[in-house]
Amino acid sequence: MKEINLISQDTTYFGMDTWEQRPNPKSAVDSTRGTALTTLLRELQAIPGDFWIRLLYTHPAHWSDELIQTIAECPKIARYIDIPLQHISDHMLGAMKRETGGDYIRDLLARIRRGIPGIAIRTTFIVGFPGETEADVDELCTFIQETKFERLGVFRYSQEEGTRAAKLAHQIAPKEKERRWHRTMSLQKEIAASVGQKYVGKTLRVLVEEPGVARGEADAPDIDGRIYVSPKLSVGKFAKVKITGFQDYDLLALPPGEKPTVLKTAKPAQ
Repeated sequence: MKEINLISQDTTYFGMDTWEQRPNPKSAVDSTRGTALTTLLRELQAIPGDFWIRLLYTHPAHWSDELIQTIAECPKIARYIDIPLQHISDHMLGAMKRETGGDYIRDLLARIRRGIPGIAIRTTFIVGFPGETEADVDELCTFIQETKFERLGVFRYSQEEGTRAAKLAHQIAPKEKERRWHRTMSLQKEIAASVGQKYVGKTLRVLVEEPGVARGEADAPDIDGRIYVSPKLSVGKFAKVKITGFQDYDLLALPPGEKPTVLKTAKPAQ
């Protein structure tokens, strides 16, 4: 075993359904009230062995200082979190029935980065939700530019029959959704290049998944980028490699003059 991925619709809600006092949609992770995600993380940390614990699909409303501290204190927990935010505009967060506002999100991300040095944050946004204005998109783009997420994907809103949102007024035309998607993803591609550049020259611990292909602590399987390494490295093992370059969302860790056998650039969620 080299990696444990914790996945659910809302990982941060783990254990709350067993609390004596019923939690509300904004209840924070709190092990003093009963079993919580922090309980699970510390128990996994205590398992003997060398492996990563990866935390996916956390809801921003349930994050707490206790959860931040637990991740910081448990070295087996990958310095990577997946926290789908959907938007940053209060107008859109309200329309989407999210439990958090823009100011809360900004403060939370600052606390996470301050409390967990070296953390890589993955998020996803939705553009083209009914009623989204150009001002909402402007605010989202400014937020992306300022926050510089290490990993980010953008989805185009889909009007699914039978959903509450499908009945809302002011549906966005498909062509306009596409334009907004391209605008946000073009911005993130520039940010990804600056993130990749920061890795060049650094030594990273990677998990080799197949000959010549590995993942770093900041890369979830099948979602994020790859690290191309020497095919001589043992598959299924951890290794330390020096980053020599990058291409789009992928990193290169190859000796001078050596080229990757296959270079299929990973793409963020669309």
